[in-house]
Amino acid sequence: MAEPETSTDSLYTEVPQERTSSPYRRASIAFFFALSGLAFSNWAVRIPDIRDTLSLNEAQIGLLLLCPVAGSLSLTLLSSYLISTFGSRRTTRIGAYLVILSIVLIGWSPSAYALGGALVVFGAGMGLMNISMNDQAASLERRYRRSIMSSFHGVFSLGGMIGSLSGGALAAAGLQPAYHLSLVAVLLLIGTLISKRLLIKPPPRAERAGGPLFVLPKGRLWLIGAIAAATVFVEGSMADWSALFLTDVGASRGYAALGLAVFTGSMAVGRLLGDRWIDFVGPMRALQIGGTFGVIGIGVAVLFASPNVALLGFVLAGLGMATLFPCLLSLAGRNPAMSPSTAIASVAMMGYVSMLAGPPMLGFLAHAIGLRLAFIALLISALVILTMARSASRP
Repeated sequence: MAEPETSTDSLYTEVPQERTSSPYRRASIAFFFALSGLAFSNWAVRIPDIRDTLSLNEAQIGLLLLCPVAGSLSLTLLSSYLISTFGSRRTTRIGAYLVILSIVLIGWSPSAYALGGALVVFGAGMGLMNISMNDQAASLERRYRRSIMSSFHGVFSLGGMIGSLSGGALAAAGLQPAYHLSLVAVLLLIGTLISKRLLIKPPPRAERAGGPLFVLPKGRLWLIGAIAAATVFVEGSMADWSALFLTDVGASRGYAALGLAVFTGSMAVGRLLGDRWIDFVGPMRALQIGGTFGVIGIGVAVLFASPNVALLGFVLAGLGMATLFPCLLSLAGRNPAMSPSTAIASVAMMGYVSMLAGPPMLGFLAHAIGLRLAFIALLISALVILTMARSASRP
């Protein structure tokens, strides 16, 4: 599916292939995808506890979830410029440090205002790291001369599953969010210090060359970006609200944590197998089948409003969403309207902005009509993916 020439940044073509295709280098890049999933899921599963500790309602949670947007929007929009100026190796490391710092601040926040500030830092780190680590993955994909992008996103989902399971277990054991998130931060910091050395280093000229300040899609990339936004809206909203959804339909706190676990777990399985799947059925069919599974899974969860049935729906939705975003990034890299690196950055930017802005909007909607009915917005997003897949995947 993803030809090497179209899925990477030309800044890295001077790095010798035998050095960049090392499995150790691949593992190093994969760690930062895992870090992103671990940090996000460990914070997400403690939302109910933090809500109760700070006496927050759903509207206030929705407002707080807007705080990461403030940090992420600025750095996501500037990510192409920062990467072209400093290189994705450096920006990945900086983003990781910001994320690690922020989850400590989240756990120890004594008030809603402090929590909002911590979430701004969290969003800034995630926004910067998400774009730059995808740039690293796209660069390495060229050296391998075969599709590996989906596997990196699979590691992200695997990190989310592990984080939600371990976080749910620690929550059920009564460990306070402050100690839980501090422990996670220490482990992630150790991993970052070990892995950062093997990230791909761009040529010196890339570190001196500045790119455009903002990168927006062109031509059909707007359509690809719109599907990416719909895809990541579903993914991000399921991550933030799945535990509360299950709680609202009668699940216990410990059981509710399984919502995020099964969703991210099914996404991890789908993405780890996704490169072969996309090559087998093609990008258009992959998008259509994924959208169909998303519609069925979310529809089942909303219709029956039972914890057990909702978990089944989350599994189907996770399998459906699994390969969509990596597939869209590869389609963007093949589009002739822009260079591969800027095309990937522009589409990824639309996706990650949606992931950060969508869940807070869902929170406001849930406050007005209830969380179960608000999930219909996710069902509509899956329908958008299904109906737009053919047009987006045209050459």
